[in-house]
Amino acid sequence: MTLLRDVLVPLALPGLPEGVRAWYTRRGPEAAPGDPYSGFSLCGYTGDSPAHVDGCRAMLCRGLGVSPSDLVMPRQTHSDRVAVVGGGPMPCLDGVDALVTDRPGIVIGVSTADCVPVVLADPAGRRIGVAHAGWRGALGGVVERTLEAMVGSGSRPEDVVVAFGPSICQKCFEVGEEVASQFPPEFVDRSGSRPHVSLQGFIASRLRAYGVADSNIALFSPGLCTMCHPMEFFSARVSGVSSGRVALLACLDAV
Repeated sequence: MTLLRDVLVPLALPGLPEGVRAWYTRRGPEAAPGDPYSGFSLCGYTGDSPAHVDGCRAMLCRGLGVSPSDLVMPRQTHSDRVAVVGGGPMPCLDGVDALVTDRPGIVIGVSTADCVPVVLADPAGRRIGVAHAGWRGALGGVVERTLEAMVGSGSRPEDVVVAFGPSICQKCFEVGEEVASQFPPEFVDRSGSRPHVSLQGFIASRLRAYGVADSNIALFSPGLCTMCHPMEFFSARVSGVSSGRVALLACLDAV
């Protein structure tokens, strides 16, 4: 039997901000070769069985002690749209790729399967954000828009800490020239037959340019590469886009 501790892993943010919790999910012991949906997945719009997704969501909410209505995850489309949740009626979450909240007890999350999930936290202003950034979203500025939404609510960039969840590493992220040419050359490895892009490096550079301190950005661990470890994490490049998804989640504790 899968237990929540088998699939939910705490994500360390720089300085371990008090009152902020963040996690990423693993596929867990039910992952099976050849089955793109086997394992723990919270994403309900990529072809998985609704009963499977609902069961995973119920397990998560029970384990975290929150109601299902307090788990907020958008339907992503590689946009730069950010929704602020918890300050009134729930906004439309279709076509949204990032969330921001300052309300304790709300668990916000994004779904990925090779794209870069990013969590941002402002321990001083007690505000958190999560963003889903593939190459389109990264170039479109979805992570910067998330930071802007936090700053617009009172955060200062120098107070914000950032960490990346499981995503594709540069060694695995082979792209065509039409994609590589859109990135600054320092984030493109052209030593092989086709270029490889560091999405994490590019995103970190944009955050630094916005005023986030380099010491406040947790470096991406190669051990979290989704394509290198497809039985550990869902990978669209391995299993196809019709597959489960990794979740990156964040929550503010009540003071």
